[in-house]
Amino acid sequence: MTVADLLMCIVYMKTRPWLSYFNPELCHPYYLIIWTCQMCSCLNLVWLNVDKLIYIQFPLHYYQIVNRKRLLWVSAATWGGLIALNVALVSFLQVNGSCLLITLNPYVYLLNPIFYVVMIITSFSLSALIYCIAHNLTHMEERQRSKLFRRLFFLFSSTLWTFFTCLPYRLFYLFGNFCGEDCRNAAYSFATTLFFRLLIVGIMINPVITIWTQRIYRLRLMRMFGRLRENSSTEVLMASNRRASERPPEHTPLRCDL
Repeated sequence: MTVADLLMCIVYMKTRPWLSYFNPELCHPYYLIIWTCQMCSCLNLVWLNVDKLIYIQFPLHYYQIVNRKRLLWVSAATWGGLIALNVALVSFLQVNGSCLLITLNPYVYLLNPIFYVVMIITSFSLSALIYCIAHNLTHMEERQRSKLFRRLFFLFSSTLWTFFTCLPYRLFYLFGNFCGEDCRNAAYSFATTLFFRLLIVGIMINPVITIWTQRIYRLRLMRMFGRLRENSSTEVLMASNRRASERPPEHTPLRCDL
């Protein structure tokens, strides 16, 4: 999920201002990457909720059910299936001179927002179920319960953030498609623009939430910055030593005291 969000953020934010200057041949790969990353982020959030649900329900058998091999298979199937789905969607895409001017059959593209809505609502429902199960555990001490909720904090924060930032725009889009031109007034345009910007902010903040809530990512980031700081300090020291070695030696005049 984090990889998909980060890739989406980098590709979208870096290329959006220059999208009108793109070669039309790059438009199909561009939208393939964007749509695949967005869908993969939503579906991986569902898998993350399923993972924690298994952990809550079957703690003794968790590592037998969720092992490395199965995780790799699920990850490969997720990316492969979504790439294949979006290749099919992009094949219907028509570029009208610029990557900003594209046309796509609305009934074909309708699969895209429906997928988002179903995945986000599924994630939210699973998170609510996990919260209820964890809250009603009676055989756990207060200290263990607190530790469990700290472990689930990333799941709840990511799910809620995705629910409130990504879902409204998709719902408004579906509402506009089913309602028709009668509903597309100034208020509708303002709301969709507002929620679209909120969607972009949500995509940008998702990797930050992951780094903030996950200790392993924080440590890796700190190590990376530590190495960069050490490398910069080493380069400065080497440069100063190089300048000192290249400096001509100073000659002290001889004095003869009689």
